[in-house]
Amino acid sequence: MRESHIEIDRKRLKHNLKTIKSHLQPDTKILANLKANAYGLGAYEIGKYLEKQAIDYFSVAYINEAVALRQKGIQTNLLVFNPSFEHFDALINYRLEPEISSLAYLNQLIAYLNQHQITGFPIHLKLDTGMHRAGIMPEELSDLIQILQQTNSVSIKSVFSHLAAAEDPAEDPFTRSQIQTFDMMSRQLSKNISDTFFRHLLNTAGIFRFPEAQYDMVRPGLGLFGYNLVSQHKDDLLPLARLITKINQVKNLPTGSTVGYNRRFKAPQNSRIGLLPLGYADGIDRRLGYHNFYVKCRRYKVPVVGTVSMDTMSIDLTGTPCEQGDEVIVFDYESVYELAHQLDTIPYEIIARLSRRLPRKMV
Repeated sequence: MRESHIEIDRKRLKHNLKTIKSHLQPDTKILANLKANAYGLGAYEIGKYLEKQAIDYFSVAYINEAVALRQKGIQTNLLVFNPSFEHFDALINYRLEPEISSLAYLNQLIAYLNQHQITGFPIHLKLDTGMHRAGIMPEELSDLIQILQQTNSVSIKSVFSHLAAAEDPAEDPFTRSQIQTFDMMSRQLSKNISDTFFRHLLNTAGIFRFPEAQYDMVRPGLGLFGYNLVSQHKDDLLPLARLITKINQVKNLPTGSTVGYNRRFKAPQNSRIGLLPLGYADGIDRRLGYHNFYVKCRRYKVPVVGTVSMDTMSIDLTGTPCEQGDEVIVFDYESVYELAHQLDTIPYEIIARLSRRLPRKMV
């Protein structure tokens, strides 16, 4: 086990799940998104815990993510958002349920299923209601219905879409137009297809701001893990993660000494410099050197200095009692927002970039 690790608070995760459920109708399902290693927090660790909480569905971005979860024992239904054309066999063998966002993919999948004499294979139809990433356009709906009416190889489990700006009040007219388009398209499918399916549209922001559009299931995304861009509900959800390491070396340097690549830190006085076993290969942005960010050691705020290296980073311990072996909190539950602000990004990116080589601990 490395000194550096990500600590995940299961009590906070349980609180967030309870909070989200409090905004839903009793029969509304929840899909937990485990893509990108559960946004950097550990897909298996998070998935294993949520499976015990009887979560309804999981989703991932790619087939390899889903296969890894199945191989580790995750049994809950798994929706794959970006299934490849080359791995239909993995969908079958690992009981994975693909997003269908184009007629071309649907036709190739049906051809594969027919070739292997498979019927009733579960699929999820992605509708493009205005975000214009993946999804079947409104003008393609009649062709979609015709294809589905002529095959028994697939069975529609759900129909869904994605909101582009649910957290932004200035975009509410556009969001409402997306809801209306989704309602129209999904009703048209229901009218013409015999399968009974459930519908889902809302992300975290949508859950808080558009409860009338819950339909049958919601997809809270990083909101389940405590990170929320809806400012008036920011404190309703609790961030789960802390990034923790330990000082593994301390050096006493005379005034004028430089630290790290390109000598970008020059000691203004006799200084005590600590070395942390954590670097940009772990997801630490190189811009955090040069006194741009502070970590915590023994409740002291200690600046990061010099260039962040691949495997290490330096901190200025001058004037503190911190020593080799002391625990250092790189970011805690709340300071991740400060870190995101420092880097002109969102907490989502900070968390998702954390390397897989960092161990995840549920506490």
